[in-house]
Amino acid sequence: MQEGSGYAIVHSAPNDADNVDPDVEKALLRKLDTRLLPFLSFMYLFSSLDRSSLGNAVLDNFEEDVHITPDQFNTCVMIFYVGFLIFQVPSNILIKRFSAKRWLPLLMVLWGTVATLHATASSYGQLLALRFFLGLFESGFFPGVIYYLTLFYKKSEMATRIALFWGSTVAAHAFAGVLAYGILQLRGKSGLAGWQWLFLLEGIPTVLLAFVAWWYLPVLPDQWAFLSAEERSTATQRLTKDSGHVTLGDMDASNKKQAFLAFTDWKVWMWMIMFFCGSVPNTSVSNFLPSIVRGMGYDDKLSANLMSAPPYLCAVVVMIAFAYSSDRLGDRAYHAIGGACICLVGYILLLTVYKVAYVGVCIAVAGIFIINPIVNAWLTSNIAPDMKKSVATAMAVSANNAAGLLGSNIYRASDAPRYRLGHTINLVFLCIFVALALAQRWLLVRANRQKKVKQVEATDEQVDELVGDQALDFVYRL
Repeated sequence: MQEGSGYAIVHSAPNDADNVDPDVEKALLRKLDTRLLPFLSFMYLFSSLDRSSLGNAVLDNFEEDVHITPDQFNTCVMIFYVGFLIFQVPSNILIKRFSAKRWLPLLMVLWGTVATLHATASSYGQLLALRFFLGLFESGFFPGVIYYLTLFYKKSEMATRIALFWGSTVAAHAFAGVLAYGILQLRGKSGLAGWQWLFLLEGIPTVLLAFVAWWYLPVLPDQWAFLSAEERSTATQRLTKDSGHVTLGDMDASNKKQAFLAFTDWKVWMWMIMFFCGSVPNTSVSNFLPSIVRGMGYDDKLSANLMSAPPYLCAVVVMIAFAYSSDRLGDRAYHAIGGACICLVGYILLLTVYKVAYVGVCIAVAGIFIINPIVNAWLTSNIAPDMKKSVATAMAVSANNAAGLLGSNIYRASDAPRYRLGHTINLVFLCIFVALALAQRWLLVRANRQKKVKQVEATDEQVDELVGDQALDFVYRL
């Protein structure tokens, strides 16, 4: 899961498609996977770059030039998540009205413009407003892309595509450090500070790419010029046979009861708390890693940005390995716990053996990006029916984004260079996460046992009354 997604993807076996030529379908998927998905991932990479650029800019006398204090800088980081939370649901509704082909590029133009305007910031009030609107306009992009992908892929094909798409944000963090290293060396050129060049050279291409997307993205697969007539027909036919995706925009009188069940299910609330605990380290490190690295002896501001890239490269490798293992073994709980334990090792090194602090950072970051995707898969595989799953996912995402309000305030300039307080807070939340994950797994095991007992005792009428994940034949996945 990533910031902003309010959609639940239902994983079920695809319906028989007797009239679909498998060779044509393979060719269709190949084109979608090589021409549509990479382009959307490239768009999201710019979203991640524009979001994280503030953390790189702060190493180039940004606070002094904009006349803000370190505490005000933290507030500006936090206000991003306020805008993110406010516009998330309205954006999910508007995308169906305007179509994803138009809405996604529009959002990109808006946040790209705001990101570019960061170069003109000269006061606390201006920066605060810019960060708020950046969060506002970026909030709808990730869930918008997830909805857009449902117009091209079947439910059984979505999980892998979402993982590949979401991986672009991890790559963006690594790329951001290297990019900032080069751009910040332009300080003084044309009378601009290095941080101004950073916002300009990351913001303007975002806007330009949005205009390309306006032309490039298709409304529907049967209207895409890159597909042959046979592939267009196959795209429509196979999605018609699929049972369809359910999102919050599909809520009506017939499924409101399903939505209400999400608010009264103890499992959903447990996962919400787990998301919050796992996201505090994620959001804090994403915003402050260059500053943390700088405190390890990389006093050269440019070097600190450059050295913030390797931890994210480690994260990409570890994330892919854990995701593959989790899917192959059908295990979620222990893999999520494993990711948290990797983080714990990193933070313990940061707090106790500072001589290997950089190794500790690499280890901590490597584990951070494992947690939420696996917990998201764990949640969505255990919640049914579809509308309940959508609401439960939206609740978890809200907890995920709310963690940014706390995560943006735990690394204070007064704690530099070792940032013991921030590391300790993250360590505590990770310990809580591990405890909750173990408890959740144990509770699910117990619930499965209770269902087996009830299957023997329940009457046919009682069995028929229970639906979704409450059904006695629904087995909770661990």
